[in-house]
Amino acid sequence: MSDQFFNLLSERIIANDFTENRLIDAINHVIDNFAYKELNISDVIRFDRKVKLYTYPEVSDLVTAGKASFSDFEIREIDGKTFRVKKSDLI
Repeated sequence: MSDQFFNLLSERIIANDFTENRLIDAINHVIDNFAYKELNISDVIRFDRKVKLYTYPEVSDLVTAGKASFSDFEIREIDGKTFRVKKSDLI
């Protein structure tokens, strides 16, 4: 890949607010799944492992409204706080 490619990639990484961990995950994803002969910047940038974190009251509201069930969520602890994430977002 050319220097111009890496310069543009660096600009896009900054513009998309990639953290170090997010960049590592994106690059590992490209390495594990790359199927083409020429790498595109979008192959790295489009990778996004963000998922919505739900509090217990938010999940309760969804369940009460009939929009979800508790079994649709997994419990995750982040920085000592408990959240729920949709299992479908983890796939």
